[in-house]
Amino acid sequence: MKIAFISYEYPPDTADGGIATYVYQASQMLRARGHEVEVFAGSRDRTSTTSEGGVKVHRLQTMDFNSFAEPIGKVFADRHEVVSFDVLEGPEFGANAREATRLVPDIPFVLKLHTPSRLLLQLNYYQAKTHWMRKAYWYLACLKHRLQPVWGYAPDGAAYYRKVIEADTIEHEHALQADEIATPSHALGHWVTEEWGLNPDRISHVPYPFTLNSNFLTIPANTHTHVVSFIGRLEMRKGVLDLAEAIPIILERHPDVKFRFVGASEPSPNSRLTMRQYLEKRLRAYQSSLEFVGAVAPEAIPTLLANTDICVFPSLWENFPCVCLEAMAAARAIVGSEAGGMSEMLDAGKVGRLIPPGSAAAIAQQVIDLLDDDHARISLGKAARNHLLAEYNIDKIGERQEASYLRAIQSRQFRGDA
Repeated sequence: MKIAFISYEYPPDTADGGIATYVYQASQMLRARGHEVEVFAGSRDRTSTTSEGGVKVHRLQTMDFNSFAEPIGKVFADRHEVVSFDVLEGPEFGANAREATRLVPDIPFVLKLHTPSRLLLQLNYYQAKTHWMRKAYWYLACLKHRLQPVWGYAPDGAAYYRKVIEADTIEHEHALQADEIATPSHALGHWVTEEWGLNPDRISHVPYPFTLNSNFLTIPANTHTHVVSFIGRLEMRKGVLDLAEAIPIILERHPDVKFRFVGASEPSPNSRLTMRQYLEKRLRAYQSSLEFVGAVAPEAIPTLLANTDICVFPSLWENFPCVCLEAMAAARAIVGSEAGGMSEMLDAGKVGRLIPPGSAAAIAQQVIDLLDDDHARISLGKAARNHLLAEYNIDKIGERQEASYLRAIQSRQFRGDA
């Protein structure tokens, strides 16, 4: 097949989050399976077309994520006249492919779910403190626009909220245009059927692929580094505030443990502080036990995991985090949230410890238990690696992704005949 991806996020130029990692992994997987793959992506400093690892990448310079869809749609349409792609895939977040599907309405289109804007709002801002009148404003705005009510704040106030409402409308309408909707986790599929009223029969379960870096497999399971790592954006939805609350409890039992935070810093409950600054201030009495690494390149992750005993991913809700797959490949003991798709990844708690979201006490207890019992910690890491190799290898996921594309092509043919 001739497969096209449209995604603002793509490494290295816009390796901003999990979407970038997914598109890179998926494009490499499909190329290795014999397909012709091209990616239409954003960039902050260049407009170019290059061949990277056998995948042709078209980058369009834009500093604004929100203005990406229209110009990249024209780039795609022009290229489609030359290549005649069999199928197009794009993310629901930002509806990056909306202009492409308008310009090329007959293209079979697969919408890949990641995390919709509405869900991000609910997760990121519900904990924050703000004046009760602003809370009331946002609560009523939710009701007016049929959004799940959120008690929280938005960094830019009402203007930010209007942007989210607009994005939610665009993303919802974009989903209705898709021939196939693919979700990495059953949990996210259930969310969009409930919140957007989609027919569950239109949604297929296709987990993210994981193109295994052999460096992960060389990491021994029986490490003794006394390091607990969090990897991901430092933001509220990732549960970093709950982890911060758990740290003093853990250090009381294990004062020699170091806590490492790896990831870019996002807004905090204090609008004057980044999340890193907020955490440093909140945990200033324990600063000798903290390390903030910041954002790192993907190739640096194996080294960081090799110097880690336990990974903690206490998200308030999570779709299908690639960092969890990486930690599993590295045979790390994982303490992860039971909310969302991480429970599925960790086989309902058989290969990782699951915690309820928002519970610092549960985080502390699970981490302490694993620090107390090296045998249990190492065994859990080995089980996680074995589960990853069995369930998330590119052969198994590749077959499911190809089947998803074929369903989209057949659906488009059926609609055309009708």
